[in-house]
Amino acid sequence: MDNKLDIVVFGATGFTGKRTIPYLHKLCEEDGRQLKWGIAGRSEEKLKRVLGEYAQKLGADSLNSTPIIIADVADELSILAMAQKTKIVLNCCGPYQLYGEVVVKCCAMTGTHYVDVTGETHFQDIMLSRYGNTAEEKGVYIVHGCGMDSMGVEMPMNFITKSFQGVLNSVEIFMHRLEDQTGTGSALNFGTWSSIVHALSDLKSVWASKRATSLPKMSPSCSLRFPFSRNASIGIPNKRILPFPSPDEDVIIRSQSYFYENGGKRPIQVRHYYLLDSWKSILKLLFMGMITIIFSQFSCGRKLLLKYPKVFSGGHFDHESPNEEVVENTKICMYFYGKGWSNKKDSQFNQPPNKSILGKIDIVNPAYGFTCLAVVLSAIIILT
Repeated sequence: MDNKLDIVVFGATGFTGKRTIPYLHKLCEEDGRQLKWGIAGRSEEKLKRVLGEYAQKLGADSLNSTPIIIADVADELSILAMAQKTKIVLNCCGPYQLYGEVVVKCCAMTGTHYVDVTGETHFQDIMLSRYGNTAEEKGVYIVHGCGMDSMGVEMPMNFITKSFQGVLNSVEIFMHRLEDQTGTGSALNFGTWSSIVHALSDLKSVWASKRATSLPKMSPSCSLRFPFSRNASIGIPNKRILPFPSPDEDVIIRSQSYFYENGGKRPIQVRHYYLLDSWKSILKLLFMGMITIIFSQFSCGRKLLLKYPKVFSGGHFDHESPNEEVVENTKICMYFYGKGWSNKKDSQFNQPPNKSILGKIDIVNPAYGFTCLAVVLSAIIILT
């Protein structure tokens, strides 16, 4: 056991994977920790190149001696061997719907902890049903969504819940995305676009999965706000709102379901909205969204979406690597508007909510900076 590495990053040469290296380098030796970590992927040459790149960036020559493991999702035995050499696998190799299962399977079989950054909730549900019992028997964790999806929402939800003095009935999440207006180029990696396209390709199963995780009806119901309306509750009445089918909402519902079934806690209703500046922005987003959903249902449509990501995403995704300046200056502002009762008695007699709470979180570089930090910390927390 002592010969094992503590953490192995699989997919370490990818756009997300390699950005975990600075956080691992810093955090694995912080606060007296002495965690041993390594990187894994298909190409030894590319893995060495990534280590050299960050050794130079960070002024840390020791990174060049970081352990390297050769593993390929097309070779299950190599994934099995990788899992046997570490206590936890940090998987950054997506789309997970295509490449994730073999890694989860091997980790469950070998009694190895597993974390990833997927926002593909249908994939998460499948992995839970297939390997959840095995992982539980082995005493290990399989934790999905440890990046911006869905830590960026689950953590503030937890904070709002703990901060609300009383009984919380509902939380409405309003998200506003700000990009660097001076830089040019895309802000998001093609791998993320590929994950979205493949996740949407099986809408029937996705909706079935949503229905499978349901909560009891609570009163009063948190009604969906009228699309395109304005909302003064969060202090920015100049923005228009658009209901947004975020995967984060599915993860929150899953968490609320767990708390209800295992702790008897009253479920908190959740609604998710996107904040936009104008009708033009709304119509553009709706049009791109509908085209993406429709095209993703057909093989030829998916080929077009993957071949021309810049066209279909309005420039947000591209085959070329994202512009570092744009990535670093992209910011997401999220508002969490909760309503409930100041005491338990009012909540039991269907009285209208008499108390509210408003929280705000700003995340700079959410897709890659926050994501990489969050998944590394998730792995460290599990180990320590």
